[in-house]
Amino acid sequence: MAKKSLVVLSWLQTTAIRVTRVHFLFIASYILATIVFDSWNLYTHEAVSQLWTAAGILLAVNTVLWYIARIRFSSSSIYVVIVLLLILADIIFASYNVYWQRGLASKAVVLFTVPIVTSATLRSRSTLLAATLLSAAAYSTTSVRYFFHNYGEAYRVELWGTIGLYSALFFVLACLLLVIILPTEERF
Repeated sequence: MAKKSLVVLSWLQTTAIRVTRVHFLFIASYILATIVFDSWNLYTHEAVSQLWTAAGILLAVNTVLWYIARIRFSSSSIYVVIVLLLILADIIFASYNVYWQRGLASKAVVLFTVPIVTSATLRSRSTLLAATLLSAAAYSTTSVRYFFHNYGEAYRVELWGTIGLYSALFFVLACLLLVIILPTEERF
């Protein structure tokens, strides 16, 4: 009987596949939370429709990227592009949720940690810092836009203080991830 040949995947392809698989869990958790909030009448029907649509779009993008990641390409840079596109989709998704949940009063700020951690999977300091900077820029822009579209819901000092705090925390998370992903020869 002939032995099956093992197909060796590049670490970038494996990373792209794994990251998209984890995103399926992320999206399922988000949808489940939306269902729970809807069942307790915390969201209006219009809100559920909007959040469900956002989750559906992210699910479609993730599914396409997962499918493409499973294809073997001669150049492994396509897998980097897949992860980068997923990071951009995550940042847009988090921004939409922050705006929808009243800007700086939003609990959805935690969604910005997903693209930051996802960028760390590429083991690149530049990618991690760029994703963190984009997340901070998207969060601050979204919060400022909501604040001035709904002027009077909060104080300006609260706006700038909250933006500063969360942006700084994004970079603290990135620095902690840098400690993990930087190569080292030492073992304990």
